[in-house]
Amino acid sequence: MISGRVEPTKKKKTVREPPSMFSSLPDEIVENILARVSRWKYPSLSLVSKRFHTLLSSKEIYKIRSQIEATETCIYVLLKLPDHPSASCFSLRPKPNNQNRTKRGGRKNRFKRNSSGFSEPSSSVRIFDCRSHTSRDAPNMTVAREDASTVLVDEKIYVMGGCDIDKYNANWIEVFDLKTQSWTSLPGPGADDVELRNHLRKYSEYFKVNEFKGKLYLATDEKEFSYEPNNGTWKFVRETSSSAITDSMEVSCDMRNVIYSCTDSGYLMWSASETENEGIEWREIKGLKTGSDVGLVVSGGQLLVMWDPYINRSNKIRHAKISLESRCNGRELWGKVECVDVLTFPVESYEWFGCVAASV
Repeated sequence: MISGRVEPTKKKKTVREPPSMFSSLPDEIVENILARVSRWKYPSLSLVSKRFHTLLSSKEIYKIRSQIEATETCIYVLLKLPDHPSASCFSLRPKPNNQNRTKRGGRKNRFKRNSSGFSEPSSSVRIFDCRSHTSRDAPNMTVAREDASTVLVDEKIYVMGGCDIDKYNANWIEVFDLKTQSWTSLPGPGADDVELRNHLRKYSEYFKVNEFKGKLYLATDEKEFSYEPNNGTWKFVRETSSSAITDSMEVSCDMRNVIYSCTDSGYLMWSASETENEGIEWREIKGLKTGSDVGLVVSGGQLLVMWDPYINRSNKIRHAKISLESRCNGRELWGKVECVDVLTFPVESYEWFGCVAASV
């Protein structure tokens, strides 16, 4: 016979875990600790608690990282895919165990970039946040541009070219102030000189721009100018030969007051000095030569060179890490290839690529 009596269920005792060490610490101390952890660990750490998620998402932790010199270099590769109006961006994540190589394929992170320079002229601008891998709209430029040149000098982005200089002479150069989030036009060199204006008009679609030690350098096929942001003045530097431009690529990076670049012929160049009448003094990095279609960034005190060895532009790009050695009392710089690898991307093909680096 089955009894109808039901035994009361025993309530399980709730076991409370002792509070963690972090829970009793002020936010300032926790932020200082988390700032010393690699930011590649942040996505996992954000899942620990709501407090961790809030602290790791704040701007304050990145200020601390900068103050204690714990920033890391984030490398991004931009691929222009067929039939896509804008580029796709992929971040390259270092391999574990501090191996001196980057992870093949990296981690995919796509974002829309303004169409200027990719398909058709546009005045729209997108800002990509390397901390959160998110993008947002920025105030539009006053002029629609295509294939414009840009350079960052003292918290301001200088954008020049990519438009009809006859139609937009006053706005051929625009400056975006990162603090005020606003655009202003900048008169180019020789704004009051008819001869210089005609010269810039002639070479308005073919010029090279560099930033070096807080100055902006603009070189055409015949002349080179420098711009000093502190007093807002342009200065004629020197006459240039045609080879100075035609054998150069618009790819350069800087590290510890040294600027690096690559020529169309595949030679890596460097400069650590400038002269009053000679402008940037370029020298060849000895012991190295790359191919054409090269990307160049600085990572961990080394040069990271990317190039495409494949004619069909499939989904692979080669990259090499290069260590640098100063010789002859700093007059020569020699390069040594530390490793070579292949980056494989989850795409079928691409039209062109570029690479950039940011300290976060």
